[in-house]
Amino acid sequence: MLKKFLLLFILTGCLVLSACSGSEDTEEDEIELLEPMNAKIETTYVTKMDISQVELHDGAVIPAIEEFSFDENGYLYGIFVNPGDKVYKGDVLAGLMGKDYRTITDLEDEIKELEKQKDKDYADYEKELEIAKLNGGDTSEKELEIKQKKELAEFDLQQKKDRLAELKETDIGYIYITAPYDSVVAAVSSARANSYVSKGTSVVALETGEDPMITCDYMTETNVNKFYQCYALVRGQRMELEYVPYTKNELKVIVNNGVSPVSRFKLKDIGDKEFYVGDYASVIVVKNFRADVLAIPQNAVYSDSNGEFVYEIKDGERIRKSVVLGLSDNANVEVVEGLEEGARIYVKS
Repeated sequence: MLKKFLLLFILTGCLVLSACSGSEDTEEDEIELLEPMNAKIETTYVTKMDISQVELHDGAVIPAIEEFSFDENGYLYGIFVNPGDKVYKGDVLAGLMGKDYRTITDLEDEIKELEKQKDKDYADYEKELEIAKLNGGDTSEKELEIKQKKELAEFDLQQKKDRLAELKETDIGYIYITAPYDSVVAAVSSARANSYVSKGTSVVALETGEDPMITCDYMTETNVNKFYQCYALVRGQRMELEYVPYTKNELKVIVNNGVSPVSRFKLKDIGDKEFYVGDYASVIVVKNFRADVLAIPQNAVYSDSNGEFVYEIKDGERIRKSVVLGLSDNANVEVVEGLEEGARIYVKS
């Protein structure tokens, strides 16, 4: 019995020692990673691919329009059309008045009334004087009274005429915008009557009848010219775009009036593509592009105080490889230096 116990002890001890010995061998072969113990580790290979940086912008198909504004600063008299209205060449779309316009019109009305009253009063004065003469009395006092009344009326009238002339020298009076062609009103300003309007501020927009346009959030012409590509998807169809810039004055007016500008694009090579005003458009911006470059998944890259690196697997061993990276599309990143095509590396999953 004792012999059997000793034998069992020896065999168990050998198994434990064997297990310990095997564990140490495994630890020497394992690759130490900077990841939690429960992180799943996979491998991939350095390959060649195209890499680009892409942005998506929400947009819309709008009718081609022409915007109209006043050439003077002033106060809005009124906008006489609404979106969707049919207008004809020569129709008045909106009116603008100077800050003294209403004072001027009031003065003009007053002057007309005073001149009418003056003529009536003068005729009455002549009758009064004629009656005084027929009665044979002394008319000198009457004549003096009439003369004073006339001088006072002339003085009052001249003062108003002088004031009117003074106001008209600097005031724009009343100016208006007319439709240059038959069209449909696409949009009108939300400005109300008597509100101040800067010159160049768009007040009314008319459809031009040309091909529709696409708008999205604002991008400068300088930035758009730097993009590798800029196009739109409408109803699953790719639309090539041509940027329509604002003039400096247009942009200044938009900003000064607290309006957010938008990017405007003409559609090129429409052909037989089917789309409609009001359709949603996804504007695709490809900022940068690298063709056929070495690349690895972004989540294969580690970094520390010494820089960026990956774990390459070569002959079953872990090898830390410092890398110089280039363009990234958030999923993959270009490898400029440090790895060769086909190299096997670890990927964090």
